[in-house]
Amino acid sequence: MAVTDLGPNDVWLDDVDAMVAEGISSFKIFMAYPNVLMVNDATIFKLMQRTAKLGALVCVHAENGTVIDVVVQQALAAGNTGPLHHALTRPVVAEAEAVHRVVALSEIAGGASVYIVHVSCEESMREVAAARARGLPMMGETCTQYLVLSLEESMGKPGFEDAKFVFTPPLRQKKNQAPLWQALKDNVLQVVSTDHCPFRFADQKTLGLDNFTKIPNGGPGIENRMQLAYHHGVNAGRISLERFVEITAEAPAKIFGMFPKKGIVAAGSDADLLLWDPAAKYTITAATQSMHTDYSIFEGFTVKGNARQVYSRGQLIVDGGRFVGTVGRGRYLHREVAAR
Repeated sequence: MAVTDLGPNDVWLDDVDAMVAEGISSFKIFMAYPNVLMVNDATIFKLMQRTAKLGALVCVHAENGTVIDVVVQQALAAGNTGPLHHALTRPVVAEAEAVHRVVALSEIAGGASVYIVHVSCEESMREVAAARARGLPMMGETCTQYLVLSLEESMGKPGFEDAKFVFTPPLRQKKNQAPLWQALKDNVLQVVSTDHCPFRFADQKTLGLDNFTKIPNGGPGIENRMQLAYHHGVNAGRISLERFVEITAEAPAKIFGMFPKKGIVAAGSDADLLLWDPAAKYTITAATQSMHTDYSIFEGFTVKGNARQVYSRGQLIVDGGRFVGTVGRGRYLHREVAAR
């Protein structure tokens, strides 16, 4: 459940208790996007005080939104309107400062459990590492785009191609990739995710042709998460096969209160099974992807290792890249407060 601007009184805090009882055990807050999604420190603190008592989780988009907004307006005033400036106006220090601040708020609130979403750079990762070293219940994820793409290699192209990579946090310099992989290996970060938020390039990203702030913010990625994590992680010797399973399946289930129903192959669990072919080669391209968008941020990437079959609750739902399940068979999963 996302917590946004909830007005001058605190009656919403009672809703937090009710939602946890209904199986909604994690809450998302934004420190970015002023006047849209961003909440102030007082709201974050009040939420953390309540979740600390309940054992629920606070998920944080960490960027200093008010400062970034000033930098963005200054860039536009200087005539810097192209999509590259989306990345240039969101520096790593603005992310790291927000992570540092949310750690402090968590500590003041009595050690509220916090999960930093889409950690994109070494500076932010080190803030998470420092908090964990002090024994605070701080966790985090990074995303495939930050592990395999970089600002200098993917952006700076002529024309409007850079708009395909307008997501937040933006791409960082390549030097951040190795520390993020190491953080996944060392359990400083627990999950590899995607922040999947797709748009079409032809008629949606182009809304910001003359102003990068009008480019829909987000990118497609969920379809290629396992492929990229396996190929660039396991095949490259950065992580073990066991750690690959942990950061893609077991850890998310545990962190978000779904274990042991999900995240383990065991008697009494849901028999959610992925049969993985480590020898399967695949070239990522928009022409063959299942995601309903007209581009891929990983266009042309060749990976070795791919899903052969997927079973949900013991039923085959994906076979050789084709969906063979039944629409509407999903069930609401009542999530518990996780033991962390």
